[in-house]
Amino acid sequence: MATEAKTKKTAAKKPAAKKKTTKKATSAAKPVAKKTTTKKVTPVKKETKVVQEENNYKNTVIAAVIIALIFLGGIFAIKFLSDKNSDANYQQTADEAAFQKAYESLNGTATTKVEIIKNNNIVYIDMKEAATILDSESGVIYFGYSADEFARNAVPVLLDAMSASELEKIYYVDLRPENNEDNDVRDLYTLNKKNKATIAREATTDYESVRTALANYLDDYVLYTSKNKKVNTGKKRLESPTVVSVVEGQILGYHEGTVASHKLDKENKVPSLTKEQEKELKTAYTKVISSQLNKKCEIAEGC
Repeated sequence: MATEAKTKKTAAKKPAAKKKTTKKATSAAKPVAKKTTTKKVTPVKKETKVVQEENNYKNTVIAAVIIALIFLGGIFAIKFLSDKNSDANYQQTADEAAFQKAYESLNGTATTKVEIIKNNNIVYIDMKEAATILDSESGVIYFGYSADEFARNAVPVLLDAMSASELEKIYYVDLRPENNEDNDVRDLYTLNKKNKATIAREATTDYESVRTALANYLDDYVLYTSKNKKVNTGKKRLESPTVVSVVEGQILGYHEGTVASHKLDKENKVPSLTKEQEKELKTAYTKVISSQLNKKCEIAEGC
């Protein structure tokens, strides 16, 4: 009986141990899995959101800085160009200074007072150089002289039209250097006692070349008797002011004088251009300049 009691006691202990082990294993596995999953997922989401917000903020700041720099750069560029083109800061070439002096020095003695901009982009050439350009080269040529009242009215408008375009320079042929008629580069005819045109000064070979090149555009060289009767010399005349546009020897634009309505007044003097006349003349000069620039673009293929 003692032995039987011992066996029963041993058998009773074994099932108890199994139950205890099963309960511990189950309760330990469930909480660990849940806690581990929760802790790993939550921090990752928060960190990703913060990084995205920081990147968006940085991108916004960078974009704002770039826009500000572009804006400031534009302001400085405009100011630079304005300062560069202003009379106060512009460094004239010898030709530009000579041209300005030639026209402005007559203010007070000539009927028309003119103001010539310092950056007038004028380049002096002679008749021989003009003949070469008309034969095979390119450029805008202005023929005139500073004492001519029509030219004095026209020049400021011409320079205004040039400034409004991309034209880099205007070639200038002074038809009457120092405003001395004896220095005039053209031929000269006068009327004799019988009102017949006679040659008083022969034309140079270079002037003849220019006159031949422009023959289809020039008016006849006409003189007038005391009774206002016309006498034709049989020659063509290059008048002041005349503006010609040429590209590779091809004449594309031509304008002589000012405008049709701009005539001598009752005192036989040249009046100043009205605002409407200035506008009309600028349109004419702009057309001449544009014809030259546009044709050069066609030749260059891609302007």
